[in-house]
Amino acid sequence: MTGISRRKVLSGIGGLAAGAAVAGCGGSASASDDSTITLMNWEALDGSPYPKVFDAFEKQTGKKIKYQFAASGTDYWVKCRTVLGASNPPDIMRIDDDFVASYAKTGRLHDLRDFMRDSGLQEADYFTTVYNNARQPDGSYVGWSLGMQPRVIFYNKTMFKEAGVPLPPDSWTDEGWKWDDFLAAAKKLSIPGKRWGACVLDDAGFEMIYTVNNGGTGRWSKDGKRFTLADPPDAAGYQFVADLTCEHDAQPRWSELQQSGRGAEMFAAGQIGMIQRVSTFVDFFQQNVKDFEWDIAPIPGQVRQQTYANQLVFAIPAKAAHKEAAWQLLNYLTTTPGATAFAEAGAFVPGLRSAADHMAGGGSDGGPQNMGLVLEAANHAVLPGRVVEVQQALQIYRPALDDVRNCRASAPDVLNKLRPQIQEIIG
Repeated sequence: MTGISRRKVLSGIGGLAAGAAVAGCGGSASASDDSTITLMNWEALDGSPYPKVFDAFEKQTGKKIKYQFAASGTDYWVKCRTVLGASNPPDIMRIDDDFVASYAKTGRLHDLRDFMRDSGLQEADYFTTVYNNARQPDGSYVGWSLGMQPRVIFYNKTMFKEAGVPLPPDSWTDEGWKWDDFLAAAKKLSIPGKRWGACVLDDAGFEMIYTVNNGGTGRWSKDGKRFTLADPPDAAGYQFVADLTCEHDAQPRWSELQQSGRGAEMFAAGQIGMIQRVSTFVDFFQQNVKDFEWDIAPIPGQVRQQTYANQLVFAIPAKAAHKEAAWQLLNYLTTTPGATAFAEAGAFVPGLRSAADHMAGGGSDGGPQNMGLVLEAANHAVLPGRVVEVQQALQIYRPALDDVRNCRASAPDVLNKLRPQIQEIIG
């Protein structure tokens, strides 16, 4: 759950849709009632792609899905800890992709390896970052991802043309699209006191993108044992994003971006030229951009050109009453029937490559011409290192970096001071 932006995409979807049984937030159905599968998620159903797929599953299997729309945000984390400690957890529950290693350590999630083997799932059929997202160092799978939401750059095409700025690439290349090119475009699009050329700072995913693309590792080493955000290339990548505001006045001040969803609203209002968001913001901008043309572009490259994707990870609690039925549903959602339906809805990039191909196209219904870039982004998503104590580490280092985002300190200075404390937590 990387920041507020992902939930913003599907925000405003309250209530429950037809096809899934209305439920409160209690435990799973009776252990003897294998015909009902209880699923807990932080998203409500209305306006989401789930009801159509759930309906198809119910018709095919004769089973019913009892959907629990639990709390959102940090309240959902509390909810997860509570239900995992209870004797009657839901049969399937969504877990935050950042906290997979933390949940794995609890031993309260079922290892899915036998299910995956018996279902004949093959790694080659899936995007690597999806297939291996919940895989643990010992080879166990404590969850299974439906797919991902890779980050791209949304840009105001009309603004580019009016300012005489060359358009970004329409394919995944950094030719003419390095950091210097991105910065040059952002500065030319900016009008002091009126509009800004770029907005990256309020998307927490930049911590992975601008560090890895600068030749670093990201927040953590691959084995999750080191706080690599403090390493020189990573800290410099973080500073590049902060300097869009602090040095170049080409990005809104951090204080102006604190209101939930503010950056996306400013882009839709024509006040920002380029904004980094997960791909599912296509739907938000289709609905909210009225007065200009827009499209999507790749993340700008530097040493590398990769992006970071949110994952839709679901797990089966070890104490779930209906594990077989739960896997039957999870398998359906991630193989051809369900994955294809998700792709056609454009909700996210399903992990199954053959299904994801159904997302190709674009340019209709106000959508971006470069929609195919989303699949290219999925192919260039980075798999981050996993840290067991990630919640404690995030609670310390992110507030401390407010001094960088507010232009009161440099990223290398702050991160180097934080390194021993974070290292002690995760080491």
